[in-house]
Amino acid sequence: MIERPFRVPGTDADIGVLAEPARRGDTAVVLLNAGAMRRAGPFRLHVHAARRFAALGFPTLRIDQPGIADHIASARRPHLDVLVEILDAVQRETGCRRFVVGGVCSAADFAWVLAQKEHRVAGLLLLDPMARSNAPGFRLGQFQLLLQRGPAGWIDIVKRRLARRAAPPRATDDQLRDWPAPGAEAAQLEALVARGAELFVMYTGGAANYFTHPKQFFAGYGAASRSPRVHFEYWRQCDHLFFQPDDRERLVECIAGWLGDRFGAPA
Repeated sequence: MIERPFRVPGTDADIGVLAEPARRGDTAVVLLNAGAMRRAGPFRLHVHAARRFAALGFPTLRIDQPGIADHIASARRPHLDVLVEILDAVQRETGCRRFVVGGVCSAADFAWVLAQKEHRVAGLLLLDPMARSNAPGFRLGQFQLLLQRGPAGWIDIVKRRLARRAAPPRATDDQLRDWPAPGAEAAQLEALVARGAELFVMYTGGAANYFTHPKQFFAGYGAASRSPRVHFEYWRQCDHLFFQPDDRERLVECIAGWLGDRFGAPA
């Protein structure tokens, strides 16, 4: 396995690192950054993941998206167009014609939007992706979390809610992130599954402001969420950025197993 800088043709900056295996199949992985995180990912999660996936035979690119983190200045063209060009460049350099794309939080949102347009996206890695807090299960999950916290936690919650009432309204997740119109996700997932896409979907306890119970996912995303093509995980005790090394190692191994099972390793 070798790692080398990656740039989109026609640009003058390296915006990613491509980990290339000695033997490869026809599927590459693209890990998108999000928020203030650079391509290394939270606590270098993308670095460890890329090397692990490349060792299995999957060329893996960890990328700085245009307009995200250190690449604000590169956001001169529509975001989706640049992502398609990135897939084009990876295909030319690796020969891979299928892609597994995703990341944490808004990176999962970008991957979801890309998959609606780009049929080369054969798999999605969705870590703390979109969910509706008005879907069945959210209040039940909140109640379960409340019971776990005990009396001291209840007092803290009351204090924080009183403080919020005195403060200006905060933007909600669906206002801050690129989510589809309410209710559209079920039809979009059905279309993805129908064309043969594979999905790895995970929520953590760090998304508790909008996701607290598995019922939310299965209710909000409709019948297709029960498809064998959809692998669902809920790690309630894990934080949003996988701070604990054991959580990061477990996540990488979990995804590696899923990649090998769904996309196969090269012969």
